[in-house]
Amino acid sequence: MRELKPTPQRMVVDGQVAEFGTFSEPFREVNLLDVDLVIKGRKMPRMVRDFRLKEWEHFGIITDDYYFGMVIFDAKFMGTSFFYVYDRKTGAFFEHERTSVGGPVRVARELWHGECYFRAFAYSMEFENRLDSGLHRLRIEIKAKGARPAVNAEIYMLENIEKLQPLVQVSPVSENRPLYTHKAAAPVEGRITLGDKEIRLHPEKDVGLMDVQKTFYPYRTFWNWATFAGHDERGRLIAMNVCKNFITDDEYYNENCTWVDGEIVLLGAADFDFNKNALMEPWKIKTSGDGLDLVFNPEGERVGKVSLGVVMSDFHQPFGKFSGTMTGPCSEKIAVEGPFGLCEQHLARF
Repeated sequence: MRELKPTPQRMVVDGQVAEFGTFSEPFREVNLLDVDLVIKGRKMPRMVRDFRLKEWEHFGIITDDYYFGMVIFDAKFMGTSFFYVYDRKTGAFFEHERTSVGGPVRVARELWHGECYFRAFAYSMEFENRLDSGLHRLRIEIKAKGARPAVNAEIYMLENIEKLQPLVQVSPVSENRPLYTHKAAAPVEGRITLGDKEIRLHPEKDVGLMDVQKTFYPYRTFWNWATFAGHDERGRLIAMNVCKNFITDDEYYNENCTWVDGEIVLLGAADFDFNKNALMEPWKIKTSGDGLDLVFNPEGERVGKVSLGVVMSDFHQPFGKFSGTMTGPCSEKIAVEGPFGLCEQHLARF
């Protein structure tokens, strides 16, 4: 049975992961590079540990009319960033993407007070993490390119952890080799300008999803992921996050949960049933113990592929609506009736 544990001050102590599990608040010190990482019987020096640590911050902003997806990803051998826009009313989609080798990319070490950035020609994305002030500030400046309009945005995701319990998870890839993730769903405010059109974000109805990851991934890896956020018929903010990956004991060491007005419910292992050759067909997603029973109906898809010999990434992120049921606090069964969200299918060698 999963439970929220008290959070150690530091994630790694004397070269060892302090504790695996799900924690009650974010770590003050995410010192993953201090871990004694052993691969194929050899203890890895710090330079190799840094190269093997893959890190990203991903945000999704959901409004009645739009979905905005954005990421800063540091794979160490290269950095990637994208910002895409899906018009939920018309189905229109456009994307700005940049990839750099050795370019200016950074992912914050901690969320209490840290910065992320990705900078390239005519493209700038910055995330300021300020959990000590209950927010994350996202700033985007992208020049127009062809038919794709310029983007200028200042967004505040209001992650007040006194009211909203994030998912803080440390799982074992193998002995003393950690996967760390922080997930949250929270109101957003601010503005996003697309060309000459300005969209205002309103915290009483617009929602942000945050996905932070720092992991010493195995060379060959995969994951299936699903998340959504919205409001139920009672006006409560409901959200969900589930993942199926390479973690062996995924009944206990998983990142599966639901939220109702910021209160978290931890779930068992997830099962994804979908056609791997036709990702735009409906997906079925369940967790053990009757915690979640959903159907995902894709409306569009973001695709990213990298093939550089020994390095490969095949990334598919369909987006659309969810329906079914989920478990809330006190075992309440909650109807899921069309909130917007994402699924992912990712195969990689890196």
